[in-house]
Amino acid sequence: MRRRLRVTIAAILALVPLVGLHAHPHVFISSLVAVDFNEASLERVSVAWTFDELFSQMILADYHPDAKGAFAEAEALALKKGAFDNLRNYHYFLAFYLGGKRIALPPIEDFRPSVRDGRLIYAFSLPLRLPIAAETLELRITIYDDTYYVAFDKMSPSDVAIQGGDSIDAAVSIEKTKVKAEWPGQFMPDQIVLRMKRK
Repeated sequence: MRRRLRVTIAAILALVPLVGLHAHPHVFISSLVAVDFNEASLERVSVAWTFDELFSQMILADYHPDAKGAFAEAEALALKKGAFDNLRNYHYFLAFYLGGKRIALPPIEDFRPSVRDGRLIYAFSLPLRLPIAAETLELRITIYDDTYYVAFDKMSPSDVAIQGGDSIDAAVSIEKTKVKAEWPGQFMPDQIVLRMKRK
């Protein structure tokens, strides 16, 4: 059974680069983002994805949480290996831009799968450790699948939590962006825009 699920997931993910510009979504995800500051820097960005019921049921056919929706450590590691790590080939559906220039994606940390109301949740963090100075620093975060095989729900500023950093002013907005010039104009993913400076 587990081998069958891995083959199914691999088949789904293998389709992603082949679908091309005429794709339509098969997996649907809503996102929450938390931005953690200390007194002098942006330490990490944490992401939580909640999957649609159909995809959740497919995964949960072989990976089983406890009654509270938590996964045992061994089960969480197996889920990470079987249904998350391959997303590195698709930049984990994330792009970071600092001062207008794309930056390398930091390593994924603290992967934590869970289940709530029958829907699978992936939570993970990306360490940034960006120093914040008196001049405004702009960080843009786009969550997207450039094949449009996976669709992400529209976001609002309330989907982004600012945590810590009492000495830092941080403002959040959501903008539309074309992260690939060849995309059809009707598909413009949301981009989280963070503007930060020391008080």
